Order: sequence, then C-alpha cells, then structure tokens
Amino acid sequence: MGKKLTAKTWLVISLILCFVSMAVSSVIQSSGGRVKVSELRLVDSTGHEVSALLYKPKSATEENKSPAIVTVEGWFNNKEMQDLYSIEYARRGYTVIAVDMHGHGDTEITAADEVYSSAVGIDAAVALAASLPYVDKGKIGITGHSSGGAACDMEIAIDNERENPIVSAVLFQASTWCDDTGVDHSADFGTRNVGIIADKYDEFFFWTTDENGNEAVPRVFLTTPDAKNFVNFNNGSDGMSDVESGKYYEKDGAFRVIYQVGGTHPWVHFSKTSVEHGIDFFEKSFGAPHEIIASNQVWQAKQFFNVLGLVGIMMFVVAFVLTLVENTAYFGCLKASTDVKPVVITEPRQKNWFWISMVAGALFSALSYRLMIITIYSKANPVWPAAGPLLSGVWSVLNGLFLGAVILISNKIAGNNRINAKAAGIMMEKGKLVKTIYLSILTVTLAFGILFFADYFFKTDFRLWVLTLKAFDADKVLIGLRYIPLFMFYYIMLSIVSCCYNRNTICGRENTVVTALFNIAGPVLYWLVQYIPFFVTGALTWYKTEGDRIGGIWLYPMIVFLFVNPILDRIIYKKTKNPYIMPIISAIIITMMCIANTTIILGGAPVVANNY
Repeated sequence: MGKKLTAKTWLVISLILCFVSMAVSSVIQSSGGRVKVSELRLVDSTGHEVSALLYKPKSATEENKSPAIVTVEGWFNNKEMQDLYSIEYARRGYTVIAVDMHGHGDTEITAADEVYSSAVGIDAAVALAASLPYVDKGKIGITGHSSGGAACDMEIAIDNERENPIVSAVLFQASTWCDDTGVDHSADFGTRNVGIIADKYDEFFFWTTDENGNEAVPRVFLTTPDAKNFVNFNNGSDGMSDVESGKYYEKDGAFRVIYQVGGTHPWVHFSKTSVEHGIDFFEKSFGAPHEIIASNQVWQAKQFFNVLGLVGIMMFVVAFVLTLVENTAYFGCLKASTDVKPVVITEPRQKNWFWISMVAGALFSALSYRLMIITIYSKANPVWPAAGPLLSGVWSVLNGLFLGAVILISNKIAGNNRINAKAAGIMMEKGKLVKTIYLSILTVTLAFGILFFADYFFKTDFRLWVLTLKAFDADKVLIGLRYIPLFMFYYIMLSIVSCCYNRNTICGRENTVVTALFNIAGPVLYWLVQYIPFFVTGALTWYKTEGDRIGGIWLYPMIVFLFVNPILDRIIYKKTKNPYIMPIISAIIITMMCIANTTIILGGAPVVANNY
C-alpha cells in the first residue's frame, strides 16, 4: 500500500490547482491574448460608481470599428455571471462591457430610491460604449438576464430621450418588456431589433394569460397573446398564429424573435443553447467581425478551470491548517496525540436516536426554510441590508438551535455513556481556544488572498454556475461582519454534532457520507416539492410571491455547502480533536461569499420586483 501524501504535499497541490485555474481561465477569457480584459470604474449620470469589465478585441481599432454589446447580470448576481455570453461575443470580435448594476458586485451600494436611477447604472456602460473610438456607433446592443433585462428596458426609455439614440438591438435573457417597477416598455423599442430567450420553466417570467384570460404557464408562452403581440411589433395578437421559436418576424428593416429553450430561470446563464441564440441574435443584428459557428463555444472550458479553483481553495484550507498543526511549534498544541476514532455505538436506543435525529433534522430544515421564505424574505433592514444572506442566516440560527436540542437529547439518551465534552474537544482551555481562532482567521485571510491575487492579476475568480468565490470591496467586509455570527453559530453546532456525536460506528465507513447526505436532505426535499410539479404541470408548488419563486434557486449553493462542510469538519477533527477550526473558517468564507454575490440596498429597504 502506497504512502499517504502529507499535508505539506496537499498544500502544494492545492496552490498548483488554484494557479492553474486562474491562469488557464484567464487565457480562455482573453481568447488566448486576442482580447484584452480590463476592470473599469465608471460614474453614471446620478454620480454613482459603476463597476464593469471591458473586453476589447485586438481586431477593434479606429480604422476597423467593432460592434459593441453591454451584458447585464440579474438580481442577486454579479457581472461575472454573464461570462458565458461576454466571452463568446468577445472572441467573435465584439467589444463587450459586462456591468454590475447598482448594489451588485463591485458597483456602489445605493439607497432604495436611487436603485433604478440611470437604468440601475447600466446607462454608464452604454454611454461608454458610444464614446469608444474603436466602436461602431451604429451597432451597439444590450442584453441582460432577469432584472438585467428589466434594466435594459429602463435603458431603452433613457435612450429614446436622446437626440441620437445609441442602442439598436436588445436581447432579453429570461426577461421581457416589463421592468422591475412594473412599467410596460413594449411600445418603446421602435425600429430596434429585439429578441427574447424564453425558458419553458422560468420561475419569474412568461407567466401570463391565454386567449380566454386563463392563467398560462411559461412553457406555453409562445401560444399566448403577449408573445404574439411582441413579434407583431406591439400591434396586437388578432389573427396571429402561435409564435415559432427562433423565427425572425421582420418589419421595416427590424425584427422580433423569441427563442424558447428548456430549463429554468438561472439555467439561461449556464446554457449552451441559450448562448447559441445570443450569438445568432447579434450576428443577425450587426454581423460578426469574426464568424465562428454558434455551437463552437469555449466558456464551458473556463467553467471547468474555475471549478478547479474551487476545489483548490477547499484543499488549501484543510491542507494549510494541518500543515501548521503538524509542523509548527506554536500550533502544535492543537494536534491530537493520535487520530480520533469514531465513537462506538452498541446501545439500540442510541442507534435508534441516530436515525430519528437525522430524519427529524431533515424535516425541520425543510419546514423552517419554508417558514423563512414566508416570514423573513425581503425583510432586509439597516443592520442586515442584504435580504438573501439574512434569510439564510436566520435559517442557520434556527437549525443551530435544533442541533443544540439534538445534543441535549443525545446526552440524555446515552446516560452514563454520554460524550465527555472535554475529552471530545468541545471544552478546551483558553490558550487552545485563542490559537484555534487565530489559526482559523489566518487560514481565511490567506484563502481570500488567493482570490484577490486571481482577481488582480488574472481578472478571474473561482465559480460553478451560482456558486461563486470572488474578490470583494472593503465595504462588503463591514457588512459581512454583521452576518458572520448567524452563520458561525450554525456551523459550530453542525461540527460538534457531526464530529463528536454522529461520527460513530453506525454505517461503518459510510457514516460520513450518510451524515452529509442527511445534512442536505431537507433542502433537497424542499426543492423536490417545489419543482416536481413544475416540470410535470408547468407551475411551481408555491409561486405567489417573489420569495416563493426564488427560494428553490437560493438552495443550489446551500446544498453544496451543507454537503461538503461535515466532510471537511471531520477531516480536521480527526487530526486535531478540535470541532471549532473548520466551522469558523466555513462561516467566514460562506458569509463573504453570500455578501459578495447578492444585492445590497443602503439602509436595507426592501426592493421587490413588480414585473411578474
């Protein structure tokens, strides 16, 4: 049997993975150096700073001007979520400006009454496109996902007020002609080319009525009066047959088109088919400086290497902790004298309680999440100004309290065989606790250092679809500090239960996997209850409110966190008999991940869309 790799070796491997991830992602993002990617800070007409990424093809010059496309992320997202579109447009020779809306990503946080000013900030990117000497002023388009599409509606209203309008093509990704404030812009497009990527199972858009006024779900959108009116240039639906997906309806030199795709609302910004339609739309509108068949896409390769970075960061955290614990005198006191063995369980009542607590925990997790959607969603406030992390944080506290009850009942059932808190590492001397906190913070700081290194030198981050680790501005740290206690309480309780109570001989070697699976069982159950009817009937189980519709989407990254954390907790615990190191690290990283990838409103006033 081969010798096991040391923590030092794993540390080196983790750093190599992170570097390969950022370097290769950068090469793909820049089309092998043929596209220059720059980070910009713009100022919109209301004086707010707007963050953007400029993709400038080397082929775009004053003598050989290129069309330009502004890409806009959706609500609770950031500009990097448009990577798949931005990269593919840029490699085809378009100048691309990917922009963060107000309160998103690296753009300035604004008050609720200023959020929608300057088309949520994207007007600054449109104005920039029109000012660039290497951009063809007659070929500037905008495209946005979800609320990014709604921002495009607002931009068209602004553009119509200009003496010489700038925008000549608009592509909506999982959105329509109605903006987030409820204003209908269907009559605003004029002679511009306009397209819609309409997913069949959209949680937010394309819920309308049929010819008889009955509710129509997204998958039958092409048969509805709204779709027919759109392709008929807002001249009504009378006499119109069902809309054909991908057909260009032309009039006076302009066209309307609806591309219907499978999948859900967030899948549109992770879909090869959607990107194909996006490429076809702008090629028909402007022509492509470099003609590349629409199915030839490279963004998936970038995603692969972005994921490699996520894996590398997780490996780094564990390997760095163990390297310091095993190889330094200062942190050496945190190392267990021998590897911690699973607790031997022989009593039938303890075995029964193990399964009962697992099932009860899953049910409580699902039910409490539904309660959070009903009671906490959109309850952001001056202390906690980000709605998504607040809901997740309060949900975490509730489940942490449940785990506390599990500990109390486990001790009672075990009787004389109960866990010795000191022997299990739950209770420790002050000196060890201080070093535990110090080691955790040091590890997090270096992990974030890797993220900032990737951002500064390579303009990349580590991500998979809606799961993102990215650099952030200083203002996010001050906000994140308010949320960390909510998450840390849960992750500490989870680690204590997972490492000290449920790490036992039940299920043998599969115990860790069983524990991790039950930890995600609640969120998975909630998602299944919400989405099975959606895919069968076309309607979500709960869809009356914005919270109902977004609840399932927010679970995707949570499911990953909740599966991975018990595993990482146990790897560290096995070598240290310390149930606090990993949850402190997890809580800080997850909190900042949430804060860096959401919408933040100054003062915490709730902002709920009114366009579906």
